[in-house]
Amino acid sequence: MKTRMISLVITAAGLLFLAGCFGSTGPARFYALSPMQQAPTGPGAKAGTSDIAVGIGPIKIADYLDRSDIVTRDTGHTVKLAEFEQWAGSFEDNFTHALAENIGFLLGSEQIYARPWPRPVPVDYQIALEVIRFDGKLGGEACLVARWSVLGEESKKLLAVKLSSIQEPTGGSGYEDLVAAESRALAKLSQEIAQVIIAKANDPDR
Repeated sequence: MKTRMISLVITAAGLLFLAGCFGSTGPARFYALSPMQQAPTGPGAKAGTSDIAVGIGPIKIADYLDRSDIVTRDTGHTVKLAEFEQWAGSFEDNFTHALAENIGFLLGSEQIYARPWPRPVPVDYQIALEVIRFDGKLGGEACLVARWSVLGEESKKLLAVKLSSIQEPTGGSGYEDLVAAESRALAKLSQEIAQVIIAKANDPDR
């Protein structure tokens, strides 16, 4: 009788453990950064640059972002990793492809190549970028901090070096709102980079 009681207790404990395991899981949701769909009305709009070839890369992503989990931040010092809210595929690839599409859209050029681009392809400008911070607070703001440079003359001449810090309100409390805000922040960064390329392309003394 005593043995049977112990067996029942162990069985009950096992069932509770399994219930806890299954109860803590749920379907993962996957997100991707979206390229911009609307041309800007101010500086940065395409201006006779449809024949420009641009190389994107190298792009360096901060270590804490190099993961599938979407990263949020409660305070300036605490980050959280979302267990079930994840990037669809590689975050670095997602960022690079969205940036490339944005630059092509802003310049009106189809000659946008992500690194490594084919060796025979001569690029007029090369964009090198380091993502220092790219996260946000649910119901607050998305924040993108990046150091970037533009090189010309087949990547031999440094034309610009800048640090961009962009905040974009999420407009909602969900992860979809956060990713949408991050996409808008990336669009603003793309505009800053495109402005430099357009200015150099239209400057005969560049």
